[in-house]
Amino acid sequence: MDSQNTDQNKEIKTSPIINKTNKDCKNNGLLALIGLLIIVSAVGWYLYFDMRSTNIGTVTQLNVVSDEKEEVTNELKELIVQYEDLKTDNEDLNSKLSQEQQHIETLLEELKKVKADNRWQIHKYKKELSTLREIMKNYIYQIDSLNTLNVNLRQENQTVSAENQRISSKNKELEELTTNLSTTVEKASVLRAINIVPMALKSKGKETNRSNKVEKIRVCFTITENAVAKSGPQMVYLRILNPQNAVLSGNINTVNFGETVISYSDKREIEYDNKDLDVCIYWAKSENLPEGEYKVELISEGNLIGTSAFYLK
Repeated sequence: MDSQNTDQNKEIKTSPIINKTNKDCKNNGLLALIGLLIIVSAVGWYLYFDMRSTNIGTVTQLNVVSDEKEEVTNELKELIVQYEDLKTDNEDLNSKLSQEQQHIETLLEELKKVKADNRWQIHKYKKELSTLREIMKNYIYQIDSLNTLNVNLRQENQTVSAENQRISSKNKELEELTTNLSTTVEKASVLRAINIVPMALKSKGKETNRSNKVEKIRVCFTITENAVAKSGPQMVYLRILNPQNAVLSGNINTVNFGETVISYSDKREIEYDNKDLDVCIYWAKSENLPEGEYKVELISEGNLIGTSAFYLK
């Protein structure tokens, strides 16, 4: 009995210890669970913030690429306008500029089809844009060179034009001088008759002033010395005009005088050697001679070389 009681008392004494151990185990499990939850939460938050940062970076990158595409598009459009302003008077250069404009328009159409997130393609168009700008610089240089050349050519043309005008004016002066000299020489080469003496003669050769007695009219004169006149045989024409200004025997004899044809009374060929030469020409009466003043004209080589007059009663 006593031993049984003792054993029961031992069992009663050990129960609180067991209970305490179980309680401690439960607490440790709870703490472990809480720690695991904390770790899981921490990992979750880390993954969340990392993903969020990644998404933000991706969105930012997409926005940057999209902005670059828009920027390249605008710059290509601006480049077309700039090429339009580069038109010149040079047809070959204008053709090349038009080809560049068409090329840029083609690039714009291609760029529209490129996705906003295609960074590599957009970078390729940026490089193409840079090349196009360098090409434009080269065209600008060519146009400036052409403009400078055109200015120089205009200046040279003005200089040449002024020189041509000066030469033309000088040539005109020389032509006028030559014409004047030719006219002077021509005038100087014309024969001149002086000491013209017309005389009415009877049948026996005696002088008379009676119109009804006249059978011949003699006109004597001197061809003066002239160093520049043509030497050799020359014809001298005599024109005797009655008081009515009709040429005696004018219906028979004619000769060219400039651009007209005139009548003459008689003629004589002389041998001129550039020295004074005395000459007489006779006109034989072939018609009635009225009273009044008669005029005498001498013509040679289409020029009037002397005049005189006489009176018949």
